[in-house]
Amino acid sequence: MAAQSLSGAGAWNDGGVPTVFINYRAQEQAGYAALLDRELAERFGPGAVFRASRSIRPGDDFVRAILENLRLCRVLLAVIGPEWLASGRSGHDQQGDEPDWVHREIAEALTHGIRVIPVLVEDARMPSEVDLPTDIAALARCQYLRLHHRNIDNDIGRVVDELGRLVPELRTDRRRPREVAETEVRLFRLVGEPGPACRIGVITGTIRRVRCADIWVNSENTDMEMSRFTDFSVSGIIRYWGARRDQAGRVTGDLIADALRAAVGERRPVAPGAAFVTGAGSLADSNDVRYVIHVAAVQGEPGAGFRQVREIGRCVTSALAEADRLAQAGQPVRTILFPLLGTGSAGAEVRPTVSALLRSAVDYLDLTTHTALEAIYFLAYSDLELAVFEEVLRALPRLVPVDPSPRPAEA
Repeated sequence: MAAQSLSGAGAWNDGGVPTVFINYRAQEQAGYAALLDRELAERFGPGAVFRASRSIRPGDDFVRAILENLRLCRVLLAVIGPEWLASGRSGHDQQGDEPDWVHREIAEALTHGIRVIPVLVEDARMPSEVDLPTDIAALARCQYLRLHHRNIDNDIGRVVDELGRLVPELRTDRRRPREVAETEVRLFRLVGEPGPACRIGVITGTIRRVRCADIWVNSENTDMEMSRFTDFSVSGIIRYWGARRDQAGRVTGDLIADALRAAVGERRPVAPGAAFVTGAGSLADSNDVRYVIHVAAVQGEPGAGFRQVREIGRCVTSALAEADRLAQAGQPVRTILFPLLGTGSAGAEVRPTVSALLRSAVDYLDLTTHTALEAIYFLAYSDLELAVFEEVLRALPRLVPVDPSPRPAEA
């Protein structure tokens, strides 16, 4: 459910009122809860979905944030796995010394007339009324939905469809980000001397139209396995457009992925934040790219897909260090482009990611006064991402615009 701006709680909302609250046992069904969160946030906007581990920020009053958001929600999704009932019989969590928040959230929802939808995971069964505490016995009478790995796409689709039908305002889709149509560069300089003349820039729109960066940074998982050609991701785009293709567009040489496999060798999985340099393949001709630096920005979680690595700023530091090594070795590289690492399939939030990436770039320039780089670019693909960049940049007084008028990124 959306985390509304709460006095004292500190949660935030990207517009509207709380809608969907995800209730789950962290020790049992955290993976499916994270999957639901990611898919619903992608469809309805991250502010429409509340999941405690994502939506409550450090320093927030946990109890107040939970209860206030819960009471404002329209729907509670109770994620129930095969061991759900046994885990909660004591009325406490599995460590035995904390309140059972799953029980308390469901009871609160039923008390306030909030629709509760059980979501049965795999082969879990609905608990009976006699097996439930009195204050949540009504849960047994609620019609359920199911998520099963053999039919996961259809099952997720049904959850989305049912929520859209039950809460019509979700269907307005006002929060979905849209691609920025025009590709522009907005440059900023670092205030304070002495320091490098390197600029920090934001490039808008799709990466396919960018021709002003010598190095592209590619967000990869810790196994360094590039996305499929058909995936809508930066990794998939780099892999396909960097490949050798015939006149029909069929790949005849997987140039960048093959080079990455050779560079990594037997070291998989690599450490979070690790960086590997490859050539740019066919991107050298289409986009004037000289090198691709692959960074381990996401890592897998069993049953939950991928998540952004901790300390995502380390990926920026690693990539910039590799870029400087290339320049010091005599390679003609002066500009580098970063996408928003870990915000795609890994589902990381845009605002903290933008802040971490920009601050890491500033820190690197503070510590590396000899850098050969002339510009560090970040990609703002959507209008939402651009708005977040503008907000974060306003909060960084050391970065001031070089030229208030944007200029084309293909120049």
